[in-house]
Amino acid sequence: KTDSTQHVRAAVPLKKEKQQQPQRQRTTKIYEAHSRQTNEIDIQCLRSLHFPKQSELLSLRSTCKKRKQKKSEFSLLKIELTLPRPIFEIETDTMAPKEMEENGASDNAAVKDEPLFQFLTGMKDDFRARAPLYRDDWSKPKSVFTVINATVFAFVIQLIPAIIFAELMAKETDNNLSVAEVLLSSAVIGIIYAIFAGQPLVIMGITGPVAILLGTSYRLTATFDAEYFPFFFWVCIWAGLMHVISAMVGIVNLVWKVTPFTCQIFELFIGISFIYLSLRDLIEPLTLGDGSAEGATQRSADYATLLLGILTCYISWTLHFAEAWVSLTRQVRTVLSSYNTLIAVVIATAVSYIPGVDQNGTLDRVDIVAPWDWQPTADRPWVTNPTQGMSTTAIFGAMVPGFMFFLLFIIDHNVSSILSQVPKYNLTKPPAYHLDFFVLGMTFLPCAILGLPPGNGLIPQAPLHVRALCTRKMEVDQHGITREVVTHVEEQRWSALGQAILMFVALACFTVIGWIPRGALFGLLLFLGAGALHGNEIWERLQFCLLVAKKRPPIPVVTKIKKWSTVVGFTFIQLTCAVGIFAVANFSSVGYLYPVLLVILVPIRSYILSRVFSAEDLKHLDPHGKEEEVEDHYHDEQRIIHSMSNQEMDPEAMEFPTRAEFRGQGREGLHHRAVNGDEDGVERRASAPARPPAEGEGEIEMSLD
Repeated sequence: KTDSTQHVRAAVPLKKEKQQQPQRQRTTKIYEAHSRQTNEIDIQCLRSLHFPKQSELLSLRSTCKKRKQKKSEFSLLKIELTLPRPIFEIETDTMAPKEMEENGASDNAAVKDEPLFQFLTGMKDDFRARAPLYRDDWSKPKSVFTVINATVFAFVIQLIPAIIFAELMAKETDNNLSVAEVLLSSAVIGIIYAIFAGQPLVIMGITGPVAILLGTSYRLTATFDAEYFPFFFWVCIWAGLMHVISAMVGIVNLVWKVTPFTCQIFELFIGISFIYLSLRDLIEPLTLGDGSAEGATQRSADYATLLLGILTCYISWTLHFAEAWVSLTRQVRTVLSSYNTLIAVVIATAVSYIPGVDQNGTLDRVDIVAPWDWQPTADRPWVTNPTQGMSTTAIFGAMVPGFMFFLLFIIDHNVSSILSQVPKYNLTKPPAYHLDFFVLGMTFLPCAILGLPPGNGLIPQAPLHVRALCTRKMEVDQHGITREVVTHVEEQRWSALGQAILMFVALACFTVIGWIPRGALFGLLLFLGAGALHGNEIWERLQFCLLVAKKRPPIPVVTKIKKWSTVVGFTFIQLTCAVGIFAVANFSSVGYLYPVLLVILVPIRSYILSRVFSAEDLKHLDPHGKEEEVEDHYHDEQRIIHSMSNQEMDPEAMEFPTRAEFRGQGREGLHHRAVNGDEDGVERRASAPARPPAEGEGEIEMSLD
């Protein structure tokens, strides 16, 4: 039973003989409901049904269609629900007006969309959905080896970037926040989130945007004449309070207003910032020296740091595409691609100890006390005194950077959570966005008390962690292409908890971490920046602008938009926004306000660009909602392009296709793209011929409204 406006008789599983039939990758089911209002649809009534994949019900908001009935005072609503495979057949019938009145229905109980502000409603729904599954989250997984492998993998891909951002924060905060604080924070907030969050598959840690925000807000302590850690205490308290309140009143729903327009600008901003910061720290120390022996030794160390950074970036970038190699086995290539950053750091560290590279021990390495004495990096106690050196103005002034953390995390964390629960993973347990954001707010408390940098869901580490928990098989699609399909995911809490506990092991291994040269870390930061550009749509469209018209690849943004000047104008707007945010964040005295500029992009896209550009053009320039959900049309078009070009295709190259992975490809070859430096992206050339679709394989289910 849902509500009085629609009566659902049963939610019946498909018959066994139907379940045994070959199922397409995606299918569309049509359900009909009747409403007293013609302009609104009750999404909540369908969302309350127990679907195994409740995360996909969020797409109903953009896939609903309405049509008036001429012979009735009611409106007939057609709701298209896209699922990876048929799961339920729902039998519905319509209540007569008299029956609706008997059940307490009135005009005010009409079908309508969810309001933005609902006090505790979202958290209650999340708790009811996840509480019965909490015991199962701690049960023995189906494959213990898969969970152990995912735990180690998540730890490695989080550890190296954490050390990089720690070095960046140490430079920007006068060594108040360094490697010890970053690793300890990743451990503490990771354990809290793994135990209490609704969706434990999202792993927590310190991100690049957090490092930039902490560095830019550090200067505020001088503005308010306050000591750093008491000021930082109140920053975390205000930020945590905002997270908790927003989760309770439902503001988390605002994340569904974010379109690729904002995400692409955010991604380009991060890429440009990483490249700038890495090159600054690699090149800025270089000098010609004063001719003395001491100056020559230091100059040698500076150039060695630069060369180690270039070497690390080159190895990481090369191994990033190891899966495209024709040599070695596929398993070896996968390991090289997955652990490319770790391998690069190990090689660069080994090279730094070759005689002649580090002359007289002047080469800069990670600045830590080894072995760690379990004390803060700065000369201070672990527990912060929140009133020491703090005025009332400073306490309330800390609300400004606290609000910046809230704006940053409401986008960054929720996008990480959404990417970790995309339909391709076929998760069976429901999401809990409101409950997760509430728990995220609670993690600010230990950060405030201990003086640790706050963290949030990691991109791309969190989606990669989920992928590592997947059991996959190969299926042939309607175009004869073999692609990878997820059959099972170990939905448990052990892997997220384990990788957080391993951070304590890293803290105990400070001697080993102290061997790493700083040049290797900044080389990895350069690699992360380049990886963020690789696959970014703005960057790709800029490259298209340098090509003559006939050389541009036949992708929708080229073929479906009438005037290329429209693409150029849209790209120029995005580039201007990204460069402007970069300039404010890195060169302005109010750089800590850059999250505000990111959030402002959402209304700019919704209320300004929607009037400047036509809806048909925006469907390809900034696909959102239904355009993004229905990915098959885009992928089919790309496969047809390559089939027509008579290129050989590697079936493995089509594994896990996403919309971003097919951007920027043409007749010259097939390229897999990686978003935000995703470790999962590869670039390969095709090597096996594609066969035409067999009879019945190319059928497309359609509904006409």
